[in-house]
Amino acid sequence: MVYGFVKQSNGHINIYSEVGEGTTVRIYLPHTRQNEEILASETPTAPQSMANEVILVVEDDDTVRATSVELLSDLGYTILEASNADNGLAIVNSGAKIDLLFTDVVMPGALKSQELARRAKQKLPSIQVLFTSGYTQNAIVHAGRLDEGVELIAKPFTREGLAQKIRNVLDLGRPSASTPMPSAPLTCEVANHDEGDALNCKSILIVEDQILVRKILSEMLEELGHRVVGTGTIREAKEKLSLQNFHVVVTDLGLPDGSGLDIVQEVMDNNRHVSVVISSGRDASNDITDMLCNSRIQYLEKPYSINAMKIAINKAILM
Repeated sequence: MVYGFVKQSNGHINIYSEVGEGTTVRIYLPHTRQNEEILASETPTAPQSMANEVILVVEDDDTVRATSVELLSDLGYTILEASNADNGLAIVNSGAKIDLLFTDVVMPGALKSQELARRAKQKLPSIQVLFTSGYTQNAIVHAGRLDEGVELIAKPFTREGLAQKIRNVLDLGRPSASTPMPSAPLTCEVANHDEGDALNCKSILIVEDQILVRKILSEMLEELGHRVVGTGTIREAKEKLSLQNFHVVVTDLGLPDGSGLDIVQEVMDNNRHVSVVISSGRDASNDITDMLCNSRIQYLEKPYSINAMKIAINKAILM
């Protein structure tokens, strides 16, 4: 970050180090005898979010991440955040809608930010990527960390600079006026009576112990027009089933207080008008072969796409 600041200021750094004595760092910045320029007080309007755009912020520094999230939230973007590339990839694979990946170049852990960007592009071909670093673009490219032509904003950045850069990168992926826009997903307010879609708002219980995955799935289903209740344990799920009426239960198998199969059995025995979508991060189809013969049970292996979950929910509703 210091190197980037100095280079942006047309300065340079001199470092002298001696074993047993220590290190001296000297920063040289341009000198001027001109009077301070008084700028107009008018603040330019920062570009805002368009069409409920979602940005995934991946940054290991908690303070920097919190600042970025706050800036982007103020600009109207919906923000998902992760403290490392592995968590960022989990969000990408969760099926969440993401328009732009905003990630630091240097990240801790085995998975690097460049690989995260590559896998994100594979999973979400329309996603845009913006890197950030304390080093300049030339330094990053020449060091072999990034390829030529990648989008990068150097730290420290201003609110206006970040807003403009984010807007420019997002606009790279926007279709031109001649490109037909895809239809918005059907929700209960606008859905027609095509039996292939979930026609009405349904009550859905999500049983998932990973809070981030539960949140993303909840938002996904709410965007489709459903009413969603979430929990992370079998005990809480059974309590909610006894107090509320649900149309569909979406449950993970690995839960902190037992197996999600207990929830499935509970629903099959005591909630005959409720269907189940089993969602698991491992191939559990062999373990539940007998259950899958029941038309009220759908199975979906993680990671899944938004469309795959939508299809599974619709099949469950129509049972």
